[in-house]
Amino acid sequence: MVDALLALLATLGALAATGLLVQRAYKDRLLYLIAWSFTQVGLTLALLSMSLAFMMGFNGAFFRVMELGAALIGPVWLALGMIELIARYVQVRFGAWLFTISYTVVAIVILILDPLKGSLGKSLPKPSATYDALPLLLIDGAHVVAVLALAGCTGVTAWLASKRDQEAAELLIPVALVALAGVLVVSGTRGFLPAPLAVIALGAAAGLVWYGSMRTIPVYDEDGEGYDEYGDEPATGYEEQGYAKAAKAEPVPAPTPPGDSRRGELRFPEPASEELRYPENTSIPERPAYPAPADPAGPTTVDGPLGGPLDRSPLDRSPLAGLAKPGALGGELARACGQITVYTLLDGREDAFDRLAADLVKAALATEPETLIFACHEVVGAPTQRIFYQLFRDEAAFAAHRRQPHLQRFLGESRTHVISTNVIELKLGPAKVPLPAPEFPGR
Repeated sequence: MVDALLALLATLGALAATGLLVQRAYKDRLLYLIAWSFTQVGLTLALLSMSLAFMMGFNGAFFRVMELGAALIGPVWLALGMIELIARYVQVRFGAWLFTISYTVVAIVILILDPLKGSLGKSLPKPSATYDALPLLLIDGAHVVAVLALAGCTGVTAWLASKRDQEAAELLIPVALVALAGVLVVSGTRGFLPAPLAVIALGAAAGLVWYGSMRTIPVYDEDGEGYDEYGDEPATGYEEQGYAKAAKAEPVPAPTPPGDSRRGELRFPEPASEELRYPENTSIPERPAYPAPADPAGPTTVDGPLGGPLDRSPLDRSPLAGLAKPGALGGELARACGQITVYTLLDGREDAFDRLAADLVKAALATEPETLIFACHEVVGAPTQRIFYQLFRDEAAFAAHRRQPHLQRFLGESRTHVISTNVIELKLGPAKVPLPAPEFPGR
């Protein structure tokens, strides 16, 4: 009876943790939370079967549910969620999903259909005394894969954190907690622990999985609306960030707090003293000399598009004239193209995203000479939004930018900070480019 009561308490705790995690996975739609939800469901069903079996006696149904939930689904899907959280290469994550789904389906069929041996009572049965060789081999394989994956992910995260990787440092404690949960799941289903300790191990594992998932990203606001406060669907892949045939979408309007009249206003984050805003070799194209017209106002000095002064006559008032070739329709900007990307970030991840964005901006401006504008804006009144404005001299420059390693690194490392992205593709047409000023002889 003591074992049954302990198992019932552990079941109630695991059920509460499962409900919270499933609710969060439904709102966030993050794949690692979905995988850990499968783990929680498996552990909860296993504890429920154990609590009923301690009171009524074990039978084939209770034993199979216990083994499927805790010994198979629990550790395998826990390791899958860890790989989905840690791996920065889509090939690794895809391979992990393919293996986990295939292994789970095959093992479930065999564990259900394979006949049991021995007699069952109210005491906790040992798998080695109840299953034949093939089911035991599948369970052992699941445990080996889970332990290796959890240990490997924890080691990689600790190594990256020692190299001052900010994202890895933030994930180190949650990863360690989830890895400990995996150890408890495996130890509680091997048949080596007495019944009370096995129940405590599985219940503690369910609690650690829930707590570890809560530490990966900040919790929700009290309004219950989740992080996607603008109604966006989550997007984390490269395609959703607009670098591979991105769908054109309107930017997300930022909500205006009461009393704030600056809705939608853009401002640059304050740069560090060493931040490089523009490449050092950037220079404004020289403009050919024109006969000075008879103008009583004389020449006028204006600010050029890159911050330097430009002298021009009253007949040439276009702010982009310093970048346009006189005598050509549209000049060099006639082929300019780019995109605006609106990022909606997870609450609390702004600083981590801004560090990655600052590195990307400096690298793009310093190493890509055909980049005209590359900037990241904050949005006043919407602290979780960032807007990238990018303009390149032509399609070839834009295509070359997509292949840059600093861009691929940014896309991979910013994935865990972003809820959604909206992309607007830009192409500067002739109507947007200043024409050369006409000449009026004798005027």
